[in-house]
Amino acid sequence: MTAAGLQPGRSPAPVRLPDPAILFRRRADRLRRLAPGHPLSAWLEFVALLSEAQHALAAAPLSAPATPEAQWRRDLDSLRDRLRGALPTPAAEALDSLPWTDADALDGLAARLTTGTLLPDDLTAAPFVAGALQVAWTRHAGGLKASDIAAPATAVTCPVCGGAPVAGVIHAGSDVSGLRYLHCGLCHTAWHHVRSACVACGEGNRIGLRTVEGMDGPARAETCDACGSHLKLLLAEKAPDLDPIADDLASFALDVLVGDGGYAPIGRNPFLAQAG
Repeated sequence: MTAAGLQPGRSPAPVRLPDPAILFRRRADRLRRLAPGHPLSAWLEFVALLSEAQHALAAAPLSAPATPEAQWRRDLDSLRDRLRGALPTPAAEALDSLPWTDADALDGLAARLTTGTLLPDDLTAAPFVAGALQVAWTRHAGGLKASDIAAPATAVTCPVCGGAPVAGVIHAGSDVSGLRYLHCGLCHTAWHHVRSACVACGEGNRIGLRTVEGMDGPARAETCDACGSHLKLLLAEKAPDLDPIADDLASFALDVLVGDGGYAPIGRNPFLAQAG
């Protein structure tokens, strides 16, 4: 569980909260292990660089308490300062292209990102907005008490921020072995979801697992022929150091496979954003 940046607790726990002090650093490490020889190696290295900057922010205490809605733009400013001089030219230009002096425009971009309705012109700068939103919301989630959060075992969206799951993780270990937790792509809260039912529609009899032939890794795609949806499943026993965001990115070929088969994604990875 700690490999996924989760605080250990009584199990089976309905909700597991992120540890912002370690989550982004471990993600950066995982991405750098996945990158060599990968078709998306340059993108994985870029997200690793962004994750390192996120770690520096998330691990530091705030000077004053603030809600995630109010804090994320400050974190975006701090990300820009930390990334200055470290980015390749196209990424640096994309960061500079953000409407830095227009709070309403930034909030609008953030809203489109979290609802999956990005415009084509949003795409180049979206990763930086995603990075800042993740820091603000993960810091917020890490400060909550899991016992105060209600999450039924059939919840589709995050019980903390309302975000979509990036993937489900089938955990290993004596306290959580075989349990599926859905992992939020925004605040990184994980919540238990029954394995016997489709996350989207609840159907239990028309579910299948798909994989890419010859692809070695922890990723599988759970498909539902009742509603035509799919969600990535990551098997912790195959990669104890997996990170839901990182391993979802690295298994993009699986998304292509099931997408070509007509299945629509339930999950949303903010670093695989597409124009709505």
